Amino acid sequence: MMSLQYFTPISGLIGGSLIGLSAATLLLFNGDILGASGLMSSFVVAPVKTLTDPSQQWKLSFLAAFALTTRVYITMIDPDALKDQRLGYGESTMPIASPLAFIVGGFLVGFGTKLGNGCTTGHGICGLARLSKRSLVAVLSFMATGVISASACSVTCPFYPYFRASYESVVNSLPTNTTITIGTVIASLAAGSAISGFLRKSPSPNATKSEQDEYTNNRRKIIPSIFSAAFFAIGLVTSGMTISSKIYGFLNVKGISAGTWNPTLACVMGGGLVVSFLSYQMVKGFNVFKNDKALECPLTQKKDGGKFSVATSKVIDTKLFIGEAMFGLGWGIAGLCPGPAMFLAVAGYQNVLMRWWPSFFVGAFLAEKVKNIQIGNSSSSK
Repeated sequence: MMSLQYFTPISGLIGGSLIGLSAATLLLFNGDILGASGLMSSFVVAPVKTLTDPSQQWKLSFLAAFALTTRVYITMIDPDALKDQRLGYGESTMPIASPLAFIVGGFLVGFGTKLGNGCTTGHGICGLARLSKRSLVAVLSFMATGVISASACSVTCPFYPYFRASYESVVNSLPTNTTITIGTVIASLAAGSAISGFLRKSPSPNATKSEQDEYTNNRRKIIPSIFSAAFFAIGLVTSGMTISSKIYGFLNVKGISAGTWNPTLACVMGGGLVVSFLSYQMVKGFNVFKNDKALECPLTQKKDGGKFSVATSKVIDTKLFIGEAMFGLGWGIAGLCPGPAMFLAVAGYQNVLMRWWPSFFVGAFLAEKVKNIQIGNSSSSK
């Protein structure tokens, strides 16, 4: 018989809806897509552009607001928000990821999401909401391999001694004064970069109308990105997606027969999808239901230069399958995808900050190199 002691459908739906609201805010006001993996990988794939290009300023504002919201939430609102109750009982069905699991998992997630162009937010919350077949294939791919890796990595698995640790080792992954300081510094640097961008000089009086409109549009993206980031951070922690047992509790389908399976993740995805789907009904060209008032331009943008930056690719190729399958494997091994990993890194969790994210960035960087090589080979063969 299944135990529903740790199943939290209400907080899952509320948190998922907030994540959907985050995606909707970016879409309707800025015309941008909420993609945690794409946002973070841009800092290693195109660091100069991300940090200096005015059109990318919203990413810095998003990251700064996300980091600030995280710090405020765990220090002032709910200091116990990240405590995993199930781990306190030493349940054998709740795995503890080892340091190596964080390294391998981070690399696979970074490489896979870059190769497949998306993760649970980009393909899941946003892609499925606009009824993208490409995103549906991506979600099925990473969910399948996520379930396989989380379920198969049991005591009989040859990789178990390497990817799983004892319950006594949990204390070694908790935040320390040093990692908390590092997380605070990251938040401060992000805030500083966002402020410097906000204070960027306006175009000269001799600038063309197009240049002036571009400047205005870029500045108008800042406030919505701040609200979107706050919704995203609060949604993640409210839904419980920052708690490893919630993730493993869903991905490890062996828990169904053991009575420990936790379907909260499905509620989170469901809540996020509904809100995100509704937002696409307000965008011309993506609305399923007739809407004469559907937007042709984001709400904060001037019509001359504003546009919706929504992916329209319908290509379903090996890169998509392989990339998302790798992402799923990494997700199941370490129990982390980019959104929750952002939250836990700012909170100062050692293995996430010092192992998962460096490996993610290496994976994303290498995947970009692989994609560029493929593009070069394809061009030379023509």
